Amino acid sequence: MFKSKKEREIIENYKKHLSVALECMKLFIEQVNALFDGNWERITEIEKEIYAKEREGDELRRKNEYLFSEGILFPADRMIFINLSEEIDKVIDKIQQVSRILTLRRPSQEAIDFLRDSSISEYLEYTKKSVETLYLAAISLLENYRDSLKKAHEVEKYESRADELKLELLRKLYGEERKMDILSLLQLEKLILWIDSISDKAEDASDVIVLITAKMKA
Repeated sequence: MFKSKKEREIIENYKKHLSVALECMKLFIEQVNALFDGNWERITEIEKEIYAKEREGDELRRKNEYLFSEGILFPADRMIFINLSEEIDKVIDKIQQVSRILTLRRPSQEAIDFLRDSSISEYLEYTKKSVETLYLAAISLLENYRDSLKKAHEVEKYESRADELKLELLRKLYGEERKMDILSLLQLEKLILWIDSISDKAEDASDVIVLITAKMKA
């Protein structure tokens, strides 16, 4: 499908864009660990790093949109890949938004202890798996659409487990209302809900991949 010089440039930008999503997710997990360590300076630094990565992702997406506007591929194929890039961009945007929650205010020690002692690590692990598997599914599109389809369906499984963990965390959090100040409780509530939206966006992107593989089989 991609053979010309400009088409190869699109593929390179596409791969870089996917890598940005992975890098942002890893940075966010590092940011949460910095919170556990009480390293507020590092928390702020990571938020800036993720913001810079998000801008990089925007630029890569725009470059490909410009290249597609020059008539590369058939119109239907162009729109499918543009839609996929937009969904990948939404994953990156959501990670950046969640990262910013941690820098808005310093949570109370009770809030930090709650996160450390809860199942937040498992929650983050499944969220990371959804992003990593999206990456693999999207890369496999270029090589083996059957593997890509399989990985796309795996994203849905990770998102489903993350959703279960979200509800479990929220139940535990609401049980802490007498022990935690209201601002920290609301901050953690938003953090938990928005982490879930990362895997939601990854699943949305995987749905586009399923459509692409269906077209490849046609």
